[in-house]
Amino acid sequence: MRVAPPERDTVDNPSAPASRLRDAHPGLRQTLGAIGDDYRRYFHAVSTMHADARARLIALLQYGFIATCIYRYGRWIRGIRPRTLSLPLKLIYHVLNIGVAHCLFGIRISPDSDIGPGLYIGHFGGIVVHGNLGAQCSLGQGVTIGAKGAGRSNGFPVIGDRVYLGAGAMVIGNIHVGNDVVVGANTVVVQDVPAGYRVVSAPARLLPGSPTPSPAAGDHRHVAASSDGLSTEPTAAADHS
Repeated sequence: MRVAPPERDTVDNPSAPASRLRDAHPGLRQTLGAIGDDYRRYFHAVSTMHADARARLIALLQYGFIATCIYRYGRWIRGIRPRTLSLPLKLIYHVLNIGVAHCLFGIRISPDSDIGPGLYIGHFGGIVVHGNLGAQCSLGQGVTIGAKGAGRSNGFPVIGDRVYLGAGAMVIGNIHVGNDVVVGANTVVVQDVPAGYRVVSAPARLLPGSPTPSPAAGDHRHVAASSDGLSTEPTAAADHS
């Protein structure tokens, strides 16, 4: 993992990240406000490609937006008192969370997570979120946010505002990621990252290919070049009998 310094000055206060300043059980108005901010990000993403009315419908049907709505619904019903009143609503939540978000979309957001408004999940599948995120964060496909495994868990990540996590990125353990951080694709983050930094993994290396072996004696095949590489094709052997 390589951490690059910020390109601009960014003020960050790790002692009071935005994700720790919200209520543990958001009320209905706060929940609807967060959903509205989520929706605006999806609408903005599709509005440049479609007419206004069509873009509004497409934004509503984005799997990331639907999964986020299910998460916020589950978070909201935790605050309903007395708890017996919330039991039917919790049943609906579990059906939606497992049947739709997990099985259909491949997106698993723990209701224990505290996520700020404006969450954007741009691609399908393989996404696991168990930690605190600030406002206006963006997640690619295959992102994992959570605790360490193998019985070594020491807590969950706390991620600031406007953080971008590229495809396959992982943020693991009791660490703090500051505001305006960009985490590159397939990068594993296991230490604190200051605000405004870019975190990238080691670049890919180009290695020379091995020479193609010659056909063995008696092997009536030839190697034929194709548009997508090398392939072996059988050839007809003459009958010398």
